[in-house]
Amino acid sequence: MNIPVVTPVINWRNAVNVTGMYSIHLRIYLHPQPSRYYPVKTPQKVRLEQWTGKDGCWVKNTHPFSFEINNRISELKAKISELIKRFYNQGKPITFYTIEREILRKGDKTILNDYFRNYIDYPPEKVNLDPVTWEKYEAFLMHLNNFESKIRFGDIDETMIARIRNYLSEQKGRKGKLEASTIKSYFDKFKVVLTYAAKKEHLLNVQDVEQYFDEIAITVPRKKEGQHLEIEEVQALRRLEFDKTERSLERDRDLCLFQVYTGFYYNDLQILKKTQLFRDIEYGYYIIGERDKNGKPTIIPLYKFPYATTILEKYSDKNPENEFLFRKSLFIEIQAYNRNLKLLAQRAKIVRPLSNKTGRHTNAQMWIRFGAERPVLSKMMGHEKETTTENYYKVGLREIIEGTKSVDFARFDI
Repeated sequence: MNIPVVTPVINWRNAVNVTGMYSIHLRIYLHPQPSRYYPVKTPQKVRLEQWTGKDGCWVKNTHPFSFEINNRISELKAKISELIKRFYNQGKPITFYTIEREILRKGDKTILNDYFRNYIDYPPEKVNLDPVTWEKYEAFLMHLNNFESKIRFGDIDETMIARIRNYLSEQKGRKGKLEASTIKSYFDKFKVVLTYAAKKEHLLNVQDVEQYFDEIAITVPRKKEGQHLEIEEVQALRRLEFDKTERSLERDRDLCLFQVYTGFYYNDLQILKKTQLFRDIEYGYYIIGERDKNGKPTIIPLYKFPYATTILEKYSDKNPENEFLFRKSLFIEIQAYNRNLKLLAQRAKIVRPLSNKTGRHTNAQMWIRFGAERPVLSKMMGHEKETTTENYYKVGLREIIEGTKSVDFARFDI
């Protein structure tokens, strides 16, 4: 086991300041890596002639803050010594990550709020999350601090977990109070941090954490099946006619139909790139890419919908410098788009709600209704799991062609 060598130093960069005063750092050497330097927070910098470098009295008492600075250096060295002792006894290797987490961590380790903050700021080495997920950690911590700013690990029990859940259930969300799915998402992050604190730092009992969250489970209502259009309603949309003053309605009708053809959300269309559109010499256009929502790969057989080619010709951006397939000027605020879809539904005599999400649900229902194989549908929808497709009911283009051979949308003129 490599033992780090810790040495307090002054002016480690050998800089020359006009004031003649310099910062203090801890130099940590951990073989075979180069030394790293960590700043010591001091009330005032130190002159070279005030620095002794002697253990316990690094700064001479001629400095007005010698006691505070020497004490701070001693505290940091003691932290690292305690870390070395703990890891040595556990037979664990010491890394710069574990050292940095120990000396850079803020607040009180025994306070859940501080610990959660440090988990976000200095996550474990093996944790690599996307920014959206970290935002959820931040959101939960905000609620936790509002609930109680200093929760000690010793006070965490089943009752405390239940109180936090009940508090969250009373908080405002986008549609009234926070939805159960949002609370569950927060609690998933809460459990991750408590489990880490239990397993890695023994601040809680691992079995107790499991029991708390088993007892205080968050029930998420089953998602309602998305509203979809019947083939006759898609036909009615397709057959609508517009005069020259209704270009915006015609545009949004076409984009809605393109959603039906692709299963994409409105946001997906805005970021669809030219490099994602391909043309098979035998069949025609298809799309390979990733959906906006979860980044899962998709293969979309556009050639199954003849009018899709017309839409591409009408709205594709011909500027070679623009990477996106559709012209940016096509897209409007989602609220305005949904309003136009309602007008289109009225004109086409569609009684069920028509919105940004209808196209995706309609796409899935059409493929299921006319015989697409479920693994193929999962690939077209960009679902993370094949089971997700069950809410509506590794594949390549050849499998897509074979799996959709029996489906003929051209005969419906949609």
